[in-house]
Amino acid sequence: MRSAVGLRHLRAFVAVARDASFSRAAEKLLLSQSALTVTVRQFEDHLGVTLFDRTTRRVALTAQGEGLLPAAEQIIRDFDQTLAGVRMAAAQSRGRVAIAVVPSVATRMMPAIVRAFHDSHPDIRITLRDDNGRGVHRQVLERDSAFGICNIWRDSPELEFTPLVSDRFGLVCRRDDPLAVGEGPLSLAQVDQKRLFVMASDTGIYTALQDCPEFVAHCPTPAGEVLVMVTMIEMVRAGLGVTLLPALARPASVETDLVFRPIKDPVIRRQLHLIRRSKETLSPAARRVWDYIRSAVPREVDD
Repeated sequence: MRSAVGLRHLRAFVAVARDASFSRAAEKLLLSQSALTVTVRQFEDHLGVTLFDRTTRRVALTAQGEGLLPAAEQIIRDFDQTLAGVRMAAAQSRGRVAIAVVPSVATRMMPAIVRAFHDSHPDIRITLRDDNGRGVHRQVLERDSAFGICNIWRDSPELEFTPLVSDRFGLVCRRDDPLAVGEGPLSLAQVDQKRLFVMASDTGIYTALQDCPEFVAHCPTPAGEVLVMVTMIEMVRAGLGVTLLPALARPASVETDLVFRPIKDPVIRRQLHLIRRSKETLSPAARRVWDYIRSAVPREVDD
């Protein structure tokens, strides 16, 4: 009698297929190579097909294995996401709410909100999970977080976007930079694209700039892209160039050695949203946090 197929058989099959190696797959699954081999053979026996062509030098999927792999990966993905959703719901029922936020929101906006919320709602604990724009969307889609705060990195029918706050872009440069001289906003035309570094395409800041036709026309080829905000600020501080950031993303160091000057002609704004999965009801704890954030945050930030 053939053994029943379980998730461990699918995980074993997918691991070997991805690594093209029983030994590497066994290490990742924390199994002995012999145990992994037995598990894969049980799977093959149950299906009545050979999933891998094995030689002393290589492991390759057969045609049947290649046909099965996408379905097996989807089953594992769905199962893991369902478990994550159950765990998140259980945590929220105990008064813990995870929120995915972009770094600028995590550092500039959320600390005061979290402190004030905890003072008035001591039974609910907030966990902030900072990520780039792509990561915030992914965390909400995969139910790793109850909801997120980000701009629309990419439209998705599975996500619902509620406008929260918009902030204005400005130039960040050293105090000894020629563009730091004077007061008031700078025209975009004054910014030399050969000196301009922008945040990378995985970030919401990049998306907000690309949504502005005047920026794209003026700066089609900036000096470079940077993924991590800390790196960007250090590059500006070192005098390698300048950058454009929304007001909420400007670093605390603009009060000392850096300058933030709003941009005009055009005025460029980033719209941040509260993001949740479409047609899904927030837990009571998450709803209280959501409503509190909406009431506490101003609709616009300019400097």
